[in-house]
Amino acid sequence: MLFAQAAPVTASSAQDAYGIFMRARSAVSAVQYPGRMDYTIAISGLAGKTPVTNHYRASTLVDGTIRVAPISLEEAASPRVPHGINVSISAGFYGAAIVIPLGPPPPSADLIGVPLIAPTYMFGLKYPQTTLTAPPTADASGLRTIAVVSTATKDYSVILVDTPVVDQTPCYHLRLVPLRKPHDNRLRELWVGMSDYLPRQAFIAGNFTTAPLVDVPWSIDFAVVDSVPLVVREAAAATLYLPHRRVVREATIAFENIRADETSIFDRPLITPAMTDTTLVEP
Repeated sequence: MLFAQAAPVTASSAQDAYGIFMRARSAVSAVQYPGRMDYTIAISGLAGKTPVTNHYRASTLVDGTIRVAPISLEEAASPRVPHGINVSISAGFYGAAIVIPLGPPPPSADLIGVPLIAPTYMFGLKYPQTTLTAPPTADASGLRTIAVVSTATKDYSVILVDTPVVDQTPCYHLRLVPLRKPHDNRLRELWVGMSDYLPRQAFIAGNFTTAPLVDVPWSIDFAVVDSVPLVVREAAAATLYLPHRRVVREATIAFENIRADETSIFDRPLITPAMTDTTLVEP
């Protein structure tokens, strides 16, 4: 097994759609991830009409710390050397020099930005640690109670759409309408397993923290490995019009070669890079 198994989550037939959603939140929050995971992030898409793929090595720790190689494997293998002539107009204004560059800015080596992300991110399904008020307990159904929410305010109105089979797993298909903070509560559809209430697919209203990614719908695919849910693929449902005049179509982020690793974090040149306007960060 790659990971230590979480405590089993079982429940009788859910009485309503919101109950299914709450069981899914409890199931996700009860998962125990290993102390460290190593993985590769593959970002692909069409830059104009040119297919581009960037691979980044990354690690995440159980406390949420993410470290990543800020240069993709492709750029490291073939460093980009600027060509051509840089032209600018300069003028003096009361002793100050004003320089205005002409022409398009140099293209970035990263398709949509350096990804400071992890396959353990659960898009708001996991209860924040601040809501934990007591050690996990089990009710009569065997479902672990790991959090007590102090407010009665619901984040979503939830509808049970159907019960399809996703990747050979019978699932509940939920439709979610945010009742407050729609930019924070981004889930719009969710597919969770009937037996374990862990996510298999999701459709969200926006991703990451910067435009245009935060304003574009994304589809999310999960895999459950040894009772542990992991994000394996995120796909933008619309064209991305990014800074520096870059247009990317069919943008996809995949987490590859995910593995538990308890060795030293100093054996690879991974860092937590400085934030820029193109860094991919989850809220």
